[in-house]
Amino acid sequence: MRPLSQANFLPCKPGAIVLLAILIPIALSAAGFAQVPVLTHHNDSARTGQNLNETYLTPAVVNVTRFGTLFTQPLDGMAVAEPLYVPSLVINGATHNVVFVVTLHDGVYAFDADSNVAPLWYTSLITSPDVTTVPIADQGCLGHNFTEMGILGTPVIDATNNTMFLVAKTLENGSFIFRLHALNILTGQEVAGSPTAITASYISNGKAVTFQPQHRMQRPALLLTNGTLYIAFGNMGCKGAPPSTGWLMAYNESTLQQSAVLDIGPTQNSIPGIWLSGEGPSVDANGNVYVATGEGLFDYNVGGLDYGDTLMKLQLQSGSFDLLDFFTPYNQTYLTTNDLDLGAGGFILLPPQPGPYPNLGVIAGKEGTIYLINQDNLGGYSPLADNVVQEVPFDSAGDAVIRGGYAYWNQNLYFDALESGGEDLPVEMFTLNNGLLSTSPTATTAKSYAFFSLLSVSADGLNNGILWGVAQTKAGSTLNAFNATNLAPLYVSPQFAQALHFDTPMIANGKVYVTTQNSVVVMGLLNEAIVSGGNNQSGQTSATLSKPMTVKVVNPYSGAAMSGVTISFSDGGSGGSFSNPSPITNSQGYAATTYTLPAQAGVYKLTATQAAFTTARFTETATSSDTITAH
Repeated sequence: MRPLSQANFLPCKPGAIVLLAILIPIALSAAGFAQVPVLTHHNDSARTGQNLNETYLTPAVVNVTRFGTLFTQPLDGMAVAEPLYVPSLVINGATHNVVFVVTLHDGVYAFDADSNVAPLWYTSLITSPDVTTVPIADQGCLGHNFTEMGILGTPVIDATNNTMFLVAKTLENGSFIFRLHALNILTGQEVAGSPTAITASYISNGKAVTFQPQHRMQRPALLLTNGTLYIAFGNMGCKGAPPSTGWLMAYNESTLQQSAVLDIGPTQNSIPGIWLSGEGPSVDANGNVYVATGEGLFDYNVGGLDYGDTLMKLQLQSGSFDLLDFFTPYNQTYLTTNDLDLGAGGFILLPPQPGPYPNLGVIAGKEGTIYLINQDNLGGYSPLADNVVQEVPFDSAGDAVIRGGYAYWNQNLYFDALESGGEDLPVEMFTLNNGLLSTSPTATTAKSYAFFSLLSVSADGLNNGILWGVAQTKAGSTLNAFNATNLAPLYVSPQFAQALHFDTPMIANGKVYVTTQNSVVVMGLLNEAIVSGGNNQSGQTSATLSKPMTVKVVNPYSGAAMSGVTISFSDGGSGGSFSNPSPITNSQGYAATTYTLPAQAGVYKLTATQAAFTTARFTETATSSDTITAH
């Protein structure tokens, strides 16, 4: 294959980290077990979307009784990028598990992942009035519900040197600028040499091609591998704001100097683009990078330079991208004519499979076709038929549009889709067996759900798999959880603030983090209020029960007793009374009160709880004093 870019840029320097399919656990001595950080979008650079080290969240406990909203942290603007997570960081002299969130207002936050306290640090990358975010009217393509453009793509973290890399867009004295930033995750400060303005120009087939930032959007997640950062760009999703074709760029992690660039539509004006529903480029064990493109002209097969609806396998060589292999569907012209992007989602690299093709990957586009592809021979292009391992329709009726990310776990792949008219469809699971996908779903949800644009999975290895998705409606959003083995529903959260398109739930250390238009919502196991005494008593009406009603409050993650917690006892307005309806737990985690029964005989249900706690339930009986007892 010929080189794609002929610019003379600095060669890539081998670097410090390779983010492969399963991240290396970081030991958390305080908890006594290993935690897995989330350093990149969808957990790994194979883009599987699976966290295989989740021991707290199981199908048995993810339900409305034991799981719910723990707290919400406000943000300075809308957030679309997936939160990232690093355990056991020492910030401001204390050790924290830390979640990192970026916003379209060009804000960067570090929060304590487990407590509703003020941000550990906050960095704004704008300095009004000279440096602001880009108003959406200037960005172009007003069909989105964004109000401004700042940081959109999910950053990536190098845990070996505590550095986060991200791309921010700003408006500066009338100029639109993308910058690559490298922030120290302990302080939020720029590291030496950061930031660097992103510019690009090269000669393509004798013509100068220049990157123009105004109408472009840096939606795909960043990729970091072998010391090189890969950054992809696309348009806002419409053809009315050119020039905005897609670009892929490589930067040296250590120097932040550009290594290579590629315009995937150098003879075009607005398409094709790279958007991937916010997914990032993926990378295999040999360092080959995979990126899929959206609709647009494809003419590489006849010696051209445009790569619409194409899965590309690239290698960085001597200051340019070499195209090692590619796959373009046989009906690419039809796809482009009907806005059915192949690159509506990313390319998942699967673990080694049995059969003749051990190295497989999966991509699915807006046409609703799931492609199982041999990484060692992507398939190229033929106008007659596709040369891939397998093609499976999401919907046998052929009326499904897959326009988001999908996830993998335990030989299963999970997809959601819409009908072509926009109606919701059930989530479907397809299963791999001997290197092939099932030709029809092996499980589906019992009903349709508001579209889950990106799905994630948590599991303890091959056990206790849970599929997570954020359902978005005009009224608000909900977090949904399903048993990953059969797609039985487990949990639907109360509605929270509107999440944005391509919102990705992040699961780490027993909690789920979801960004919205103004906040990050943290859900997890509720603190436990457990009945420890005084239940199932009987007494005469209006009498005080002989034993105090007692609960013990414990942290569900550590099992430790919780002192200083106010517990609210209630009989639901039945007419009884408490000696103290709001006792505070003691040093052993106990709270107690005595209860005087109502004046009317009956069986009474009482509760003891607090916000973000489970509910302890008591049953007490009041008997009438004139009851005649037979002898």
